[in-house]
Amino acid sequence: MKLIFKVLTGFVLVSLLFAPGSGLWGCAPAAPSSIRIGYLLGDLHHLPFFVAQDKGFFTDEGLDIEVVGPFEAGPAEMDALAAGQIDMGYVGMAPAVMAAARKIPLSIVSGVNLEGSGLVTHTDISSVPQLKSKKIATPAPGSIQYVMFGMLLSANNLSFNDIELFPGTVKPPDMPQSLQTGRIDGYFVWEPFVAKSVVGGYGKVLVESKDIWPGHPCCVIVAGGDFVRSRDGAVASVIRAHLRAIDYIEANPAEAKAIAGKWTRLDPDVIDNAFQRVKYTSALSGEDVKRFVKEIIDLGETGSIKPIITVDEVPDADKFVATIVDTKFLQR
Repeated sequence: MKLIFKVLTGFVLVSLLFAPGSGLWGCAPAAPSSIRIGYLLGDLHHLPFFVAQDKGFFTDEGLDIEVVGPFEAGPAEMDALAAGQIDMGYVGMAPAVMAAARKIPLSIVSGVNLEGSGLVTHTDISSVPQLKSKKIATPAPGSIQYVMFGMLLSANNLSFNDIELFPGTVKPPDMPQSLQTGRIDGYFVWEPFVAKSVVGGYGKVLVESKDIWPGHPCCVIVAGGDFVRSRDGAVASVIRAHLRAIDYIEANPAEAKAIAGKWTRLDPDVIDNAFQRVKYTSALSGEDVKRFVKEIIDLGETGSIKPIITVDEVPDADKFVATIVDTKFLQR
């Protein structure tokens, strides 16, 4: 009888030692996977990130997100990626492409939104040709707003040489006030800084970005090259939470706007107005990225914008885009 008791006791003890969750076996729950993610200041385009963080979608994926930022502009965020200060980031497609052209190893792994930018001017400006000799602000060269403004001018037989341009010298959050005080006559930027002047009554949307390029890509999720290779499971988890957040925004717009207000401190009227111009989607098209690269090169060669990517840097757009656009996480 003692022998049987000892055998049973040993069996129970061994079972406890190697039971899942005991901490003494490989089945023990893993610690949350830590990921450093960057985002831009007051950017409504990044609402899926705010929602995923606020609603615990990242936590549900077993992720421990370290929020880094906010960054004032995309190029600064890409510098942080290059320096190893962030692993992933919500950022404009253009700064990601510029960074890749500078040989910073990265992958574009998901879309975030389409459209959602615009040219805001004083209310007395009624056409693009009237911008000649006017003071216009844009984010820094390497932003999609800078490039799309160049596309708009070129379509109207103008170039950056025909206006007084402030590229990157007026920060996007300061653009509405600079317009209101008369420091500038207009600006081309992303939401919510378009809506802010409209709701304030001192500016109007002269041209929406969708009028220049319907359905154009805007913000994306990027991941550092080494991070994609070594932590592809974590990247996939981020994308799952991101997709869930986009679905939540579509199904619960009022709650999504409340989360936007919490993260951006914006007036609800501004958020409502901005929502009219932003389309949230994970869609990621290599063809759209390639078109953007070619637009940058063409505009630089014609003198419409300052050259920021040259044919020497990207001799083969197809090969370049195939290297940086990675849709396998979305396809999963």
